[in-house]
Amino acid sequence: MFELDSTIENKVFFYREVKRILEKEGYALGGAWEYDHGYFDYKLANDDGYHFLRVPFHSLKGEIENENAVIKMDKPYILTHRYQDDVDAYAESSVIQASFNQFQTPVEKDADIPTSYIEKGKIVLENLEVLLEQI
Repeated sequence: MFELDSTIENKVFFYREVKRILEKEGYALGGAWEYDHGYFDYKLANDDGYHFLRVPFHSLKGEIENENAVIKMDKPYILTHRYQDDVDAYAESSVIQASFNQFQTPVEKDADIPTSYIEKGKIVLENLEVLLEQI
């Protein structure tokens, strides 16, 4: 994990406005969200693992996905997950197999992050800061 300083940290927004803007830019609500906090993830690359910018937030008022929820942005960071690259000798290519593989355990949940992805993440975050300043 590589934390990034950002002008959006500690800023307060309506969840629906942030979600609308971020989804247009290619961010997705991370699968580990709860009713009181969550993460917007932007995939930087998926070579030799997944590299992404994660923008965490928590609710100040209301539950996430509620029309009037108010959120506060937390410190963004870049994260790399390296997944197993070996293939099960008995695995068959199918939709069912693929649906299970997406949940495979990372070999390294917090792997080293290549410098190029740190730089790319900083640029993506700067663009996000500009977009959220307009709210």
